[in-house]
Amino acid sequence: MPCDRSILTTTDRTIRRGRVERTGNAQEYYSLRYASGEAHIVRTDLGGRRTGSLGRSLGYIAHVTDVQLLDVQSPARLEAVHELGDRPDVGPLLPMWRPQELLAAHATDALVRTLNAARISPLTGASLDLALTTGDNVDNMQWNEVQAYLGLLSGGPVSMDSGGTAYEGVQDGAVTWAWDPERADSAWALDHGFPPVPGLVEAGLRRFTAAGFDVPWLTCYGNHDGLVQGRTRITAELAKIMIGERKVYGFPAGELGDFVRDPLPLFSGPARAVDASEDRRPVERPEFVRAHFDEGGLPDGHGFTKKNLDTGTAYYAYDGISGVRIIVLDTTNPGGHYEGSIDETQLAWLQRRLSEVHGGSDDRLVVIASHHPRSSMTNTLPVPPGHADAGRRVLGDELAATLERFPNVVAWVSGHTHRHHVRPWRHAKGGFWEITTGSVMEWPSQARLLEIVENDDETLSLVSTIVDHSAPVTPEGIDTPDGLAAWHRELAANSPYSVGGVDAGGEPTDRNVELVLADPRVRGR
Repeated sequence: MPCDRSILTTTDRTIRRGRVERTGNAQEYYSLRYASGEAHIVRTDLGGRRTGSLGRSLGYIAHVTDVQLLDVQSPARLEAVHELGDRPDVGPLLPMWRPQELLAAHATDALVRTLNAARISPLTGASLDLALTTGDNVDNMQWNEVQAYLGLLSGGPVSMDSGGTAYEGVQDGAVTWAWDPERADSAWALDHGFPPVPGLVEAGLRRFTAAGFDVPWLTCYGNHDGLVQGRTRITAELAKIMIGERKVYGFPAGELGDFVRDPLPLFSGPARAVDASEDRRPVERPEFVRAHFDEGGLPDGHGFTKKNLDTGTAYYAYDGISGVRIIVLDTTNPGGHYEGSIDETQLAWLQRRLSEVHGGSDDRLVVIASHHPRSSMTNTLPVPPGHADAGRRVLGDELAATLERFPNVVAWVSGHTHRHHVRPWRHAKGGFWEITTGSVMEWPSQARLLEIVENDDETLSLVSTIVDHSAPVTPEGIDTPDGLAAWHRELAANSPYSVGGVDAGGEPTDRNVELVLADPRVRGR
């Protein structure tokens, strides 16, 4: 099957920070440039192959994560914490504002269109089977955010404007701790070297039509999908704030307190009036699941099952690729906090789903997917009594030890850290690869293609290829989704606020890599 080589991946060329365009008081502002591509590096941490070429493709998946699509005008956001600088009590809340955040929808649309065009593997000629998200699809568990995210991934109208007739967010020049794109002489622009981009906010709020994936796509539940600001559980008081008309721009004097356990004091500071909107209402887990069925795309429910509808759970097994089972976990702790864990009921369910495809007549390879990677599953915060997930929390290393009992597990795919990272997990029966992909919201705003290849020497190769969206490397305007996606990438590359940090792209061994391991099905036969 011919491959469309007009679509370039990072094996052909990469995007890097280029020359310094402006020097601010606190940092320099860089343009971006194209650089040489990165060939696939063969990693033999878990074994090597003896043949000189790759074999037959068993599955070809696009991985997109941490879009954090957000309503920038929402009263339930606390961007004002950036006014407080680097105080120790502020750190766990940051970042709550980024200069590129309004344009995350446009960057996602550009990435989806690029993946659609790159759907034929240049390595094997295989067609893309599906796309997989691993959570933090939205930022603040709001209904309007969920509707926009569903439109982005399946195609249709997308609008990020929830306010009144005028913009009601923090980038209007009224505060000194946020970037106002209309002015070159604002305090924030002078500190960080950001250029004026007149009309950017208005353009970012404008409704547009997203292309949507040409292939089936699966979803996953992240901490921002199920917690206010990804940190604290919803309450009646917070729900009232979310749909209300009071947006905080400052805080009472003194320490902030514990936002996870008692967030209400942070919403009691000075505020401005904004238009109220019922479309901002909170979406709890059962409704999040149900919305994926109402959307109507493929597959029905986007991985979620009728049992998920009946029980309100958000973990499932997907068998749409022959010979491969994808098991998607829900690692969000309903008790709060941004790190992850699962409950014991989910662990028992996982063991049953793994047992079904190990040995016997239905021997399949298994890919585990979750929002949190193993290293971020450290959350022991209790779930409130009476909640379906109440009880002991299962952490990352215990989960990994469970997976060791099932050698057909070849990969654990995740997001959350906003960094590309690939590392081996060795055990007595072989091992699996932990594959974490960086966020769309933050630099470098990329996706990962992952192809499972069966070689003819009783080994498997998991081939990872990083993809940049095909919007121009230099922003050329604000009148098209690609123009806004280009601005998103350049602003993200210069943002001083990033979960993943300036090196979120990781090392070459975290990006374009061939990950070799013994074929566990051979041992079974």
